[in-house]
Order: sequence, then structure tokens, then C-alpha cells
Amino acid sequence: MNLRVLTFLCLLFPCLVFAQKKVKPKMFVYGSDITALSAAIQAARSNVPTVMLMDKPILAEEITSEVLQIEGNKNLDGGIWMGILMEMAISKTRDDSLAQVVKKDFNPQLARNAIDKYMRELPNLTVIKEQQISKVSRNKRNWEIVLSNRQKYEVLSVVDASEDAGLLKASGLKLDSAVQGGYTKAKDMGLAISRTTLAVGELDKASSVVFLKDLLDFEKENLFDIGRLRSLAKSADNIGFRSSFGQAIGATAGYTAFFKTDSKKIDIRKLQAELLAFKARLIPYQDVEVKDPHFGAIQKCYLTGVFLGKEVDGKYNFDGNQIVRFSDVKNVLNDIYTRSQLWFLDNYREDELTWKDLLGMIKFISFKGDEVDRQIAKEWKTKLKFEGEFSPENKVTRDQFAVVADLFSSSFAKAINLDGTFVK
Repeated sequence: MNLRVLTFLCLLFPCLVFAQKKVKPKMFVYGSDITALSAAIQAARSNVPTVMLMDKPILAEEITSEVLQIEGNKNLDGGIWMGILMEMAISKTRDDSLAQVVKKDFNPQLARNAIDKYMRELPNLTVIKEQQISKVSRNKRNWEIVLSNRQKYEVLSVVDASEDAGLLKASGLKLDSAVQGGYTKAKDMGLAISRTTLAVGELDKASSVVFLKDLLDFEKENLFDIGRLRSLAKSADNIGFRSSFGQAIGATAGYTAFFKTDSKKIDIRKLQAELLAFKARLIPYQDVEVKDPHFGAIQKCYLTGVFLGKEVDGKYNFDGNQIVRFSDVKNVLNDIYTRSQLWFLDNYREDELTWKDLLGMIKFISFKGDEVDRQIAKEWKTKLKFEGEFSPENKVTRDQFAVVADLFSSSFAKAINLDGTFVK
């Protein structure tokens, strides 16, 4: 009897395998460099079935073909790029100092091994080589892409990260935005627009930022082109920036495919949360390392738009030990919380913020009591990882404000517009 059952299952198993329905792709990425690879990996990790057509024979050739010495992007590596670096170092924890060691003697074979591991863990990602694009057309909802072997793909979103913009040209779309111009240096950005950050990295030895509008300038009908990134001279020192850009555009296009929507309906906070979930680095601060126990809180504080950094000796810094003044946080908190306006009417002064002030504000805004004080005192060194001793009369630093804001408020979840202003 057991033998009969076993025989039956052996005969049935191949049928079951072939009967499984192949997942239909929802997104198409064209390109083969680190930007295209990062875009495809991010989309696939976000549960968007993705097809990647390589426009060159070698995948991520800039990091898989020769030994490199990468000096730049110190304390700005993150996301997929940092994942590759840590895989090369056989490290389970992310570390900026270790990343610099790996980059200074960058081994292409180790990079290939790291990429291969990524690919094996992504059943949602299909990579196609040695084919060309024959036709690109658009119907009411989808893009249809036909390859030279007559294979046809119908997808919701497309990313053209190719060297010659071949997919964009084949589509017949005309993008109004000029390719000229560069990306915003962190030291030059305004507070509001900083809230829309999707990627950071070093360009020309300056911490630089990519906002959502930078991606949408080169998007039409869910076809996302890398635009001005294509005019950026490729060098070893901007590989980290280009990977971060690719992860951002992959997440953005993936968002439209996953939710079956268009770019005008993107919820920036949901998009940023997706990037954060996959360990993207969205802060341009070069004095905050990923191993900092407050790294996550500082990321959310930056995206909330509480503090801008400042440039010191050519580096854009958070300066977490700087004391917070009432004037530093009044406007942004008043934009987020109605009760904050009432609190500042009674308590505002041209002075530095003490812990007594901060906790009083938290209790007033959130309708809490003295349990807040007790919690801070109890968790000061254990959970909060603060130095020294708690005292209500001590001044609050930027670092401490970021941690407490993340602990007691939902300010990061406050919806924003494309220009970074809060939705009223």
C-alpha cells in the first residue's frame, strides 16, 4: 500500500510543479550597472515581481571586473550597497569603519559572490541577458515590452537605467525636464525639502541628496528614467551614490506597481518607510555612524525636518551634542501638533531647552502624566543609551531630542507634500 502511494506521488509531483502558475512580472528594469541592479533588487525585495534586462554583458561591471580603491562616501554607505560591502567582509552587522576597509581594497570576486547571494534569495527577480528591446508601447494601464526573441512582458512600471536611454527612446515619450544640472548638496538644501529625501551619497567630495522630485522630474506614465544621473561621470567614489539612487528609484517605481497607482498618488512617508525597512541610509550627516545606537531615531528626526545639519571642515554634520533651543523646534512642532501651539504660548522663551521643558511639552501634547518622567529616569542608560545622569535641569541635546521624539511621538508619520510642507 505504501509503495502504491509513493508511486502515485512520484507520478503526480511533476504535474503539480508544472501546474504552478508562474508569477506575472509587474515591473521591468533595463540596465546592468550598479544603479539598475540596486533598483531591481529593491523592487523584488518589496514583493514586486521584477524582470531585469541587461543592456551590457556584465552585471554591475564597475564593481565586478577589477580591483578598486574607493576612498569616498565615508559614513554615507547604506542600503543594498552597504549590504554588498558587509557580505564581502562576512559581517552580519553593519559598520562604517569596516565598509571603508573593504572599499580601500575592493575585491571584484568577493563582490560577485555577494551579488550572487542576493540573487539566490530573490525568487521575484528574473535577469535576462543577450537580448535587445524590439518594441515598447503603452496601453491604458500597462507598458508592453517586446524583446528580440519575441518574448513579451506587460508590466505596470518601468525603470530605464541603461547607458543610452534605449528603453525611453523606444517608448517615444518626451520628458520635459532638462538633463543638465546636478543634485543638491546637503549644505544647500532647505528644511522642508529635506523631508522628501530618498537617497544620499557623496558627489565631488560633498554630501549630496536625492529628493522625490528629482525622480519624478524624469517620470511619465510610470516610466522612470534615471535622467541626469546618466550624465554623471562614473567613478569608483560615486558608486555608493549611484547604488543609493538605484535603490530609491526601484522603491518608487515598485511602489506604483505594487499599489497599482501612479506617481501623483505616492505617499512619501510609506515610500520612505519601505526604504528604511531595507536599511537605506536617508541621512546626509557624515558624523553619525550606522552603529550609533540612536541611528534609527536620527534618521526619522531628519525626515521629520526638525534640524538641518551644518558643514564643518567639508563634512555635513548633525552635531548631536549641540544644545536644542526653543526656537529650533517651535515651528516644526506647531505644524505637526495643534496642542504644541498652546504649550509654546505659555512656555516659550529665547533660551535653551531643559529636560523639564521637553517632558512638560510631551505630557501636555500627548495627555500623559508623570509616568513620562519616571520612564525617562528609569531607562536613561539602559534603553535610551544616554550618558551621564538624568536631571530635569539639564539641557537637551539634538541627539537626545531625536531619541525622545521617536519614543513618544508619531511625527515621522505626518503626511507631507512633494515640496516637503506638511499636509494640512
